[in-house]
Amino acid sequence: MLHLTSLLLIILINVEAADMVSISVVGHTGPMIEGTWYELRCDVQKVAPDQLLTVRWYKGQTLLTDTSFNDSIKTPVDKSATYWIFANTTDDGAEYRCEAVLRQRQAGPQPPTTEMSEPLLVTVYCNCPVVLQPPAVVVEYGTSVSANCSTSKPHFGMAWEVPQGAVDLREDVQLITWNLSRLEDWDIKPLCYINIKNQTKPDKRHLPVIVYKTPDNVSISIVGHTGPVTEGTQYELQCDVQNVAPVHRLTVKWYKGQTLLTDTFFNDPTKTPVNQSATLQISPSRADDAADYWCEAELRLGPAAPQPPPTMKSDPLHITVHYGPEISDCPEYVWLKEGENLEGYCSVTGNPLPEPRWLKAGKPTDPTSPLRRTENRHNYTMYINEDTRQHLMVFVMYGPEISCRKHITVLENDKVEPNCTAEGFPPPEVTWFKEEQRVYFPKRMQRADAGKYVLVAVNNSTSNHTLEIEVQYSPSGIMGLNDQSVTQGSNVDLNCTSSAWPRPDYEWIYHPEPNVRIVSEDGVSKLSIASASGNNTGTYTCIASNTLGKTNLTVRVDVQGAEALCPLIVNPFNVVLEYRQSVVVECNTSVSPSDLHWEFLNHRVNNGTLLVNSSQFKNWDETPRCTGKFIGLDTCTKHVDITLYKTPDNVYNSIVNHTGPVIEGRQYELQCDVQNVAPVHRLTVKWYKGQTLLKDTFFNDSIKTPVNQSATLQISPSRADDAADYWCEAELRLEPAAPQPPPTMKSNPLNITVHYAPQIVSRMNSVLVPIFSDVSLNCSAEGNPEPTVMWSFKNQTIITGRRQSTLTISRATSANAGIYTCTATSLSWSQTREVKVEEDYRFLLISVFIIVFIIIFLIILVAYKKKRTRKYDITRNNNCMAMKPLKNN
Repeated sequence: MLHLTSLLLIILINVEAADMVSISVVGHTGPMIEGTWYELRCDVQKVAPDQLLTVRWYKGQTLLTDTSFNDSIKTPVDKSATYWIFANTTDDGAEYRCEAVLRQRQAGPQPPTTEMSEPLLVTVYCNCPVVLQPPAVVVEYGTSVSANCSTSKPHFGMAWEVPQGAVDLREDVQLITWNLSRLEDWDIKPLCYINIKNQTKPDKRHLPVIVYKTPDNVSISIVGHTGPVTEGTQYELQCDVQNVAPVHRLTVKWYKGQTLLTDTFFNDPTKTPVNQSATLQISPSRADDAADYWCEAELRLGPAAPQPPPTMKSDPLHITVHYGPEISDCPEYVWLKEGENLEGYCSVTGNPLPEPRWLKAGKPTDPTSPLRRTENRHNYTMYINEDTRQHLMVFVMYGPEISCRKHITVLENDKVEPNCTAEGFPPPEVTWFKEEQRVYFPKRMQRADAGKYVLVAVNNSTSNHTLEIEVQYSPSGIMGLNDQSVTQGSNVDLNCTSSAWPRPDYEWIYHPEPNVRIVSEDGVSKLSIASASGNNTGTYTCIASNTLGKTNLTVRVDVQGAEALCPLIVNPFNVVLEYRQSVVVECNTSVSPSDLHWEFLNHRVNNGTLLVNSSQFKNWDETPRCTGKFIGLDTCTKHVDITLYKTPDNVYNSIVNHTGPVIEGRQYELQCDVQNVAPVHRLTVKWYKGQTLLKDTFFNDSIKTPVNQSATLQISPSRADDAADYWCEAELRLEPAAPQPPPTMKSNPLNITVHYAPQIVSRMNSVLVPIFSDVSLNCSAEGNPEPTVMWSFKNQTIITGRRQSTLTISRATSANAGIYTCTATSLSWSQTREVKVEEDYRFLLISVFIIVFIIIFLIILVAYKKKRTRKYDITRNNNCMAMKPLKNN
């Protein structure tokens, strides 16, 4: 018989202190402006329950107000409270703080849990000409300190008024520095004042100074007690902080292990070092055994102080908690299975730990001895002392003992009888369950009947046995697999699953690509395509199979915006083939195809090599096509671009509608006839004069079979073209795959004769002929045909010649003077030129002048010689000699 013990549910309210408390000015940084309202905000993070929360506001050590919360939220939340202040000069250097106080219910620890924010130092800008930098200082006692006082206004002097390091009045500066190498005044109040011009009173400003000293020692102890503590007894811990200042900046933090328990703050205004103590009430439990309590002194000196704030820890106070002895988890009735023992029943706790004894019918017994079914209904006692003992009635049960297989495998629609038995004391009642629903055997099994069946055998205890019946059946249709159309770059998942037992194996038939991965898990085979491309377009077949059969389903994936993969490689893919020639083309692939063949001239060639014989072409536009069928890919085809060409049978050049010589300046049309050439759109006719390329003629005719084609060239010959050779050349431009250089055929040269008008080339316009002299007049002309040249004088022909005629005049007289005409004629052309012949008397005049000159010269010469032959008489006069001519005899 089972006896149920009642359960007592005790609901405890969990009180959590705030993680952090901070104070700030809403929407403002820097100094405040005098006469302006500002909103202070206190943020309390992760506090619960918030209905027990009170926020207290302080200015210095003065409590201003408090804010309470009435929300019913019990989980930790962030809370905020606000407080408005009106800034004035009395607030300059003031420190505002907020404190989160979590009031405890009666069951909670005492006193209330508190958490204080760091102080908010307020600087009020009053449009005062006195500027302090820094606006406030925090300095350790006995160390150096300095601050600047400055102004931008004209003044009659500025000074620092301070007991230590005073600065005398100075007028020649705008900034003075208070500097002290060792500060030893605990309540120093430096004052900077400036005598501003045009003001009756000086402007003054105090520098807030916080002087601090860290503790000499921090220690923790139990008030009035030493040694172990007793569970449930109230004790008082005391933290002693020696020689610390200022006290109102001191916070004592209490810890158990690394857990902060509470903070203790002080309001003592004393600024000099003192000894200070804080206490904490504790009521140790057994969970506190071997716990370390310690305290930490921290000086909260504001943001201008060293960071982190100065702290000092005590040594840990290690406590030992005595409790018990107690017996627990000891039921009045114990039902044990045969072979089990009493070990583990009835827990014993206590410090020091007691040693229990077991009695059976008043006699000692070993609780670890296994019990037999013959020992039913015996009384046992766990004994510690006369006041602490526990009686138990022990029942030894055996069974139910179930004899049954663990696994049966059947085919769908087969009938099953498990044939399981159960033995035990008392005799068990046997029931079959599946998913907590009662079932009956024998049973014809369907696939939905597969699973775990539980045979429950009940007497004074309950035994059960799980029988797994496996119903095997072949795979049904594929589920969860559908066609998909996706954009390029998308990720694609194809899920394939089939109902079958044994679980089917999955096989995918598809075109493999590096971005395709298959993962089978929990009866589902997933084919994933990462960043789909055109190579993934195709079919995907999933096959599900087990030992009883198989099924499959094929779906299609289309990747929009991407060209599907065709893994055929045709070489060469661009063929330039001369008519009546052959070429071999290959079709290969790196992917194993199920079918690869050529289609050409309505024939199928079932291998990758194709002989293309142009003689078999029925027309000149045949395209061999290679077709391949691949696993998972669409059937694809690639063709060979064949350019079939034929060089001309003949190329010749002629003048359209003209034979014989041409006339200079007239327009003629040359025609180049190219016979039986293909393809015409690849034909270029090049025109040459001698070795000079004149023009290219291209053709756009789309006919690919051989045709006759003509090209024309307009010429206007000049005499320089006489005897020139004109010729044309047919060239087939057949792309880089064609023979190099390209196939060409030249015409025979067309030699032309140019007839042009005669032109007299002599430059003679007039001739002066000395009288009685001989003179020759030459006239020559050029032209084709060769011109006839003749001289005429006074309308009478004198002499005629071919291309040149020379007229000679002997011993010219005035009768020979006049206009002589040279005439050049050829065919219907003629040209004339006149030459004027005049008598030249200049030689006769020169001859007469020379004769007269010679006669005059001879006369002068004879007279000179006669004068040189006179006689002279030489006489001396005054030592000078004179010579006189003698008289003629």
